[in-house]
Amino acid sequence: MKQQDNVGTRLSLRLGFFTAIPLADGGYVGGYLILNGVGRPIEFHCTTPVRPTRAQEILYGPTLKPYLLGEQMAPALIAKAKSPAEIILVTEWEALTLCQVVEQPVALVLSPETSAAVEPGSAQSAASATWTHSVNGPRSAGAALLECGALPACRTLQMGRNTLLVPEWPVERVTRVQEYLSPWAEAFDLLEPFGRIRAALEEALRRG
Repeated sequence: MKQQDNVGTRLSLRLGFFTAIPLADGGYVGGYLILNGVGRPIEFHCTTPVRPTRAQEILYGPTLKPYLLGEQMAPALIAKAKSPAEIILVTEWEALTLCQVVEQPVALVLSPETSAAVEPGSAQSAASATWTHSVNGPRSAGAALLECGALPACRTLQMGRNTLLVPEWPVERVTRVQEYLSPWAEAFDLLEPFGRIRAALEEALRRG
């Protein structure tokens, strides 16, 4: 994130970033970072390793990861935070289920590879069409979850260099994402903070 002239306004902005990294034994560890609008850290929280039981793997099937990330790990970390975020950004498709348990808008930040695979017209403007489900390549896993109903239907938004997927209901949350991010869309690289979280989680795991 780069500084702009309206630093004072951006300092008051609170953006939350959640991601999780897989463990060798099939578990996950998650991290939640809150930044202000110029990219400075406000708070950071992380989970202990979360390992699903074999019974959970069998009973939850393909809905297990959405349940763990979006309904267990992310909400627990957000509840610890003293500074509420205006928007919560995620990088795992499965974490989009977070939108069902928090009041803030939740948006998935697509990787450059996935963004490039978006069909023309799906992410050309903030008033873009509903995300299409007939996909191939890097979006296939997420699309499969959308099609089976494990994830909410989403709308694409282009914010500067970043393409976002935002659950399309309630529509006022889509509007809030636009209002908060649009003034500084060109200044933000919304993928960069996730690298910080992963590095912090890897360091915590290394230290035990």
